[in-house]
Amino acid sequence: MSQEVETKVNGTVKNYLIVVQKYDRGKAVVSVGIDISDRKQAEAMNIKLITSLKESERKFRSLYEATSDAVILLDEKGFIDCNSATLTMLSLNQKEEFLTRKLTDFYPEYQQNGQPSQQLLKRKIAKAICKGNNHFEWIIKRTDNSEFPVEVLLTAMKVGDISGEKKSFKNRVIQAVIRDITERKRNEEQIKASLAEKEVLLKEIHHRVKNNLQVISSLLRLQSRYIEDENVMEMLKESQNRVRSMALVHEHLYQSKDLSRIDFSEYIRNLASHIFKAYEVKARGVKLNVKVVPVFLNIDTVVPCGLIINELVSNSFKYAFTEESLGNISIDFNYEHNNENKFILQVGDNGIGFPEGLDYKNSGSLGLRLVCSLVRQLKGEIERVNAVGTVFKITF
Repeated sequence: MSQEVETKVNGTVKNYLIVVQKYDRGKAVVSVGIDISDRKQAEAMNIKLITSLKESERKFRSLYEATSDAVILLDEKGFIDCNSATLTMLSLNQKEEFLTRKLTDFYPEYQQNGQPSQQLLKRKIAKAICKGNNHFEWIIKRTDNSEFPVEVLLTAMKVGDISGEKKSFKNRVIQAVIRDITERKRNEEQIKASLAEKEVLLKEIHHRVKNNLQVISSLLRLQSRYIEDENVMEMLKESQNRVRSMALVHEHLYQSKDLSRIDFSEYIRNLASHIFKAYEVKARGVKLNVKVVPVFLNIDTVVPCGLIINELVSNSFKYAFTEESLGNISIDFNYEHNNENKFILQVGDNGIGFPEGLDYKNSGSLGLRLVCSLVRQLKGEIERVNAVGTVFKITF
């Protein structure tokens, strides 16, 4: 006969197994007590661990089945398990039917990029095994042969002790989480189509603005033919150059792939070439030096910069050189040292120099007043550099 007994020894709970054995027809009795406290504690811990594992498994299974994404477990031999979302996604009724299928049953022979699906998937799985996971887009085929785009996350999980083994499919389980992105792809295509339509519209707007500015420039040129006063003719020419500098901005935007930015280097060279043609007679013997860092600027910056360059270069043609002299006009555009967010535009000549005592910031000249106003529009600063001829430095 045996019985387990729980008792306290020095304040500590102890468990004993009491075994009683009778001998000689009950005339003698032997009783033995065995301390089983450690075994009882181990059993209690095992029960608690098993209960905890069952609870964790229940929670995992609940999440596994509740997600709308398809979740598939597979190894080198084939499919191991899947959730109910997988069956819905692939138009299947029973999990047993899915488990008997092959992986090749659920993708077309070629993906959208033209690569063979089987070879490509092997590389995707190999990458997941090597790096732990791999995320990519894929085309899946349902049982009715209809195809749709998905987003796949492959995660490689180790099974057993694989220390010392090469990273291969053996002794590994791959978990594939698959999300249907048909709706997202459809929305992306709609957004792309909408953006393309708006881009065409913006290009057409820039094209029409350029044409309208060219019409204004042509009208000014035609009007100048009926003017005999040299001063009025000069004013019309200056206005024509200003209009042309703005028209060039819209022309560059119309021709550009990026409607938000303009290649400023190309724009300055085209603008300088136009100004040279406008002052063809005075430009004889004058050399133009343009040094511009490759940079793309938005229209709000390019328009005032173009007008500033137009005014200062025009002033150099009109006032810097005598009829007999040869000279240089320079346009430099660069970053400020140690600060690529700050630009320096420097326009100047090596002509006769700026008139002594003339305050360019408070000059009666429309061109210089316009330059100072445009610098304020850029939130920049302007200064006249002490050099041979006349050089203006604008920092913004």
